[in-house]
Amino acid sequence: MIQELKIKNFLSFKEEVVFSFEATSDKTLEDYYVHEPVKGVRLLKMAMIYGANASGKSNLIKAFDFFKYFIFKNVQNKDEKINFQAFEFDKTKEEHGELELVFYVKDVKYVYSLELDKDFIYKEKLVFYPSVQPALIFDRTLNKNTSIIEFGAKIKISSIAKEEISLKTLKNSSVFSAYSQVNISIPELDAVYNWFKNQFMRSIDPYTNLTNYSDKFIAENQKIKDFALKFIKEADFNISDIKFKEQDLNVSDEMLQMFDKAPIPNSEKDRIKKERLVKFKETIFEHKIINNGKEEFYSLSDRQQSQGTMRYYGLSAPFYYALENDAFMSIDEIGSALHPLLVIHFIKEFLKKQGSAQLLFTTHNMSLLNEKDLLRKDAIWFTEKGKNGATELSSISDYPDFRKELSYYNYYKNGKFGAIPELG
Repeated sequence: MIQELKIKNFLSFKEEVVFSFEATSDKTLEDYYVHEPVKGVRLLKMAMIYGANASGKSNLIKAFDFFKYFIFKNVQNKDEKINFQAFEFDKTKEEHGELELVFYVKDVKYVYSLELDKDFIYKEKLVFYPSVQPALIFDRTLNKNTSIIEFGAKIKISSIAKEEISLKTLKNSSVFSAYSQVNISIPELDAVYNWFKNQFMRSIDPYTNLTNYSDKFIAENQKIKDFALKFIKEADFNISDIKFKEQDLNVSDEMLQMFDKAPIPNSEKDRIKKERLVKFKETIFEHKIINNGKEEFYSLSDRQQSQGTMRYYGLSAPFYYALENDAFMSIDEIGSALHPLLVIHFIKEFLKKQGSAQLLFTTHNMSLLNEKDLLRKDAIWFTEKGKNGATELSSISDYPDFRKELSYYNYYKNGKFGAIPELG
């Protein structure tokens, strides 16, 4: 589980800001919201972010996502740019950016930190807590464009393996990326690598193509299909089944040329050239309709469904995956194409499931703030853009004068939390 994220000089975050999943002493909805990876550490399973357009909500999601990108990015050459963007509105852009993630893998605490710009990783460090005291896993620094990596005293690694990892750690790539190319196993590194791989999901935004993702899992796994069918009925109660129909598409001469460069096996390219057919599965939704007291069933393709239905269908497999794998899932604009009541249902279903999965989402849906039986003060965060263009971050817990019996909705609507558009 994630405990906190620190960001400095990254996208719209100029000065250091801290986002935290750590729960306050508040006992509101304790059984639904709070999970303890170790005794005394109380972490929230869900948090939401409000803010005006261009205030930095999406940038917070991108900061989390950057770790996934960076750790698994397989850099081809040392001159390749890092997908890093500093704060652009003053001389800060010439300084290094800093990110730090504090998280738990099972019952062990880890701290992973980075200092970088578009060209270099200046520092990369991973620490863990086998006891109350921290212990170093690795500390990577830069010396004359060469990465120097030191491993902690508790890490069992041969001098040959150290040298191999160091040689493969380019100035613009992660130690994890180099480690994945070396045929050795370090348990402390494996635990973190696998956590990022399996329990740290890529972010979802309004433009993410979720349909293909969910199609793949639902077509291959009956348990996920049953879950998705129940899930999507909340969006369209007429849907009674999800099917996949094999279809053939004739291939033109122009399309054949495109397939020559497509990233598909040569055997499949040869088959397409010979048969001049592309085979694909079409998603079909069966609708049950009552006409004159009689049940009738109609099949409609995914292209004939509403945008909201397909969005909710697309969220079904990621939702299932997060819960089954106790994973971290982030969604930018959770209400995109969805009715507000569906969003409320989504949140309720997530919170009532047992486990340590975490959900972080951004939203403009103010009506959620009226759902007091669904909210904790420490789970509601705000982003606000300062006059210098930098994002400031706060939660309702930072407002000691706000009492929980007051209206979250009215307080926010009246600008007392900030993070609303300034309209003329």
